[in-house]
Amino acid sequence: MMNHRLDFALFGLYLLFNIGLGLWVARRKTAGTRGYFLAGEGLPWYTIGGSIIASNISTEHFIGMIGVAYAVGFVVAQWEWGNWFTFSALIWVFLPYYIRGGLYTMPEFLERRYNAACRYLFAVCSLVLWIIAQMAVVMLAGGKAMKGMFGIDETTTIVCLAILAGSYTIYGGLISVAWTDFLQFVVMMLGGLVVTVLGLHQVGGLGELMHAAPEKFKIIYPITDKDYPWFGVWTLFISIGIWYNCSNQFIVQRCLGARSEWDARMGVVFAGFMKILLPLLVVVPGIVAFRLYPGLPDKDQAFPTLVRELVPVGLSGIVMAGLASGMLSHISSVLNSCSTVFTMDLYRPLLGRERSEGHLVLVGRTSAFVILAVATGLALWFTRRQLGVFDLIQNIGAWVAAPIAAIFLLGVLWKCANATAATAVLVLAFPYTWLVESVLFKRVTWLQPFDNWLNRTFVVWATCMALTVIISLLTRPPDPDRIRGMIWSWDYARLPEAEQTRNRGVRNLFLWWCLFVGTMAVLYAYVIWFQFWGPAR
Repeated sequence: MMNHRLDFALFGLYLLFNIGLGLWVARRKTAGTRGYFLAGEGLPWYTIGGSIIASNISTEHFIGMIGVAYAVGFVVAQWEWGNWFTFSALIWVFLPYYIRGGLYTMPEFLERRYNAACRYLFAVCSLVLWIIAQMAVVMLAGGKAMKGMFGIDETTTIVCLAILAGSYTIYGGLISVAWTDFLQFVVMMLGGLVVTVLGLHQVGGLGELMHAAPEKFKIIYPITDKDYPWFGVWTLFISIGIWYNCSNQFIVQRCLGARSEWDARMGVVFAGFMKILLPLLVVVPGIVAFRLYPGLPDKDQAFPTLVRELVPVGLSGIVMAGLASGMLSHISSVLNSCSTVFTMDLYRPLLGRERSEGHLVLVGRTSAFVILAVATGLALWFTRRQLGVFDLIQNIGAWVAAPIAAIFLLGVLWKCANATAATAVLVLAFPYTWLVESVLFKRVTWLQPFDNWLNRTFVVWATCMALTVIISLLTRPPDPDRIRGMIWSWDYARLPEAEQTRNRGVRNLFLWWCLFVGTMAVLYAYVIWFQFWGPAR
């Protein structure tokens, strides 16, 4: 495979085309901050949906999630299928406020709803989390993947990823990111599908695989399971899910750049349908690898092993392009969001209130370069350590998810939530998370059987919700004028009248959302039936 020049030639041409597309679409962007950070608010629904998936899926999934599926099984599909709830919340609860409020960033929403302190705390926490968990660790995973499949040195992969992603992201901003994401989404799905089809062919098809390894298709484990307790898995969406999909800048930002509110919401629905299919690409291959190659010393080598052993000469270039697409789209999306949050939430309010929009765009580009350099350095340092990619990212995210999800949910749904409570929760959540993780579940006897990061995250989330309510009731309520138009209502959930008129019939948003949720319900029902009443019984 390494010696096949055609594969590498096609791979190189794809990368050049990807960079060329990013630079070309940037020529059409409108001037100023909304043009650079929000793509001039001209993105169509299919670009938004494809970009959401491309920015979300990376080597974290092709390496980490497939590795977990190899070791445990189909339960990890809940990380994709569980998005039916969080995407629904984004569509019907959060997006109307974000778009009609003309927001640039998620921290900006916290300042409007609560105070400036919440904005700054969230912005700093987000930057630290993204640089470490969403950029450096993803680069690390990319290095492991390319070394395992094609023998390419990890340092070479990491440096090349940084140069390629930075080349168009720093110059073009969101419009370059979104359109290259869409291209990468198509190639990534195709590359993943090649491995899935070849793997399923080797084991006799999906049905044969399910009957041959029914223990790998369980989606409900005991509440005391050390890795995937049912309670933690099925409450994941109200903490980590809400944080990741409804308050996460690099997911929501492409919606803020939509050409209409219908495009923003329909883009999320489209992404939801793709989430239904994703377990075929990032979960099933892990189970295939378990059947074909049991006993791998490193579970993160499941996908590289499949590619190395199954993909014939001539198709490996597609897999390489698909894997590179996942890495590039994720890194470029996070990089663009980092520069947006740094510029609009930290630099502008603290140092650049009187600065021109051109100056702010320059700051965005400069900060993106510095952030990319820091993330690259961390990734190179991580190569010296043995880290489980998927578990590492999830555990880092869990420290931020619970308090953020709590104050965003109550901020939209409850008019009494106030700035004092939100600030207290953000300040206290991190030491409290440490207390729950290191003391409460370790030393309280009756909690020890439930010691798992998923269960711990729910406890932190529930405590943050309760603390927000209690402090809000004991302190001064928010100014009614400040929160007017920011508390959820059925009227706000509807599309504006003009957009409803333009999007009837086959373009009806509610119709497509119902199809998405209905399909998800049928799949859940089948998998649960298979576990308890099918061959696994």
